[in-house]
Amino acid sequence: MKLYNNFIRTFTDLPNHTTLLLHSLSGCPLKCFGCHNYDEIVANTPKEYKTTDDLYDYLKKSGFLLDAVMFSGGEFLINPLDEVHALLQKVRTLFDGKIIVTTSGNYHQKVQTLYEENLVDGIHIDMKLPYHVLDIKEDAQIYKDIMGIIPSKKVVNQLIASVDAVIKHNSILDQVRTVRYPLLDEAFFTEIRHFVEERKAYHGSIVPYFLNEFVYPGS
Repeated sequence: MKLYNNFIRTFTDLPNHTTLLLHSLSGCPLKCFGCHNYDEIVANTPKEYKTTDDLYDYLKKSGFLLDAVMFSGGEFLINPLDEVHALLQKVRTLFDGKIIVTTSGNYHQKVQTLYEENLVDGIHIDMKLPYHVLDIKEDAQIYKDIMGIIPSKKVVNQLIASVDAVIKHNSILDQVRTVRYPLLDEAFFTEIRHFVEERKAYHGSIVPYFLNEFVYPGS
């Protein structure tokens, strides 16, 4: 698995933690509005990159400086499950901190497997639209404008199931996140929050929800 050449230390992606942010170069099934990573990481794979062995070496030497490692993309879970499993399992043996994966939710079964096999401490999932109230045909343009695709019913079900799985996991290290896309009316964000709060109440969950302001690429 190829990783973006720059390992980024961040203090904001996981509150109260010093986190190493890693980007997989394996692509993404989406082309979301204003994606900061699309041109450099998704559309054009950089000629220079790091390998998983480079990561393991980094953690052996500098892991004591970190509280968490976060795998992002693109879409990290687009990688084959056996590769994801081997990578996260190896990181578990080398690193005492938290392991976080970010995802759009396209791969529900992989989300379930990460939780069931204790390969992650938390998952940060982007709920980009109120999938539960949109009609694929009638709202096709909304999907296209925000996510860059018109999903099948199966994909929508995967997205909803993944959000629910994260909420059900019930950890403060999980997150459900939404970007306040400027193309959307406030009613979209109200509906997303309503869905998240309803599922949190159902599962008795403390998973935090964040509505993040949209930042134009290059800002």
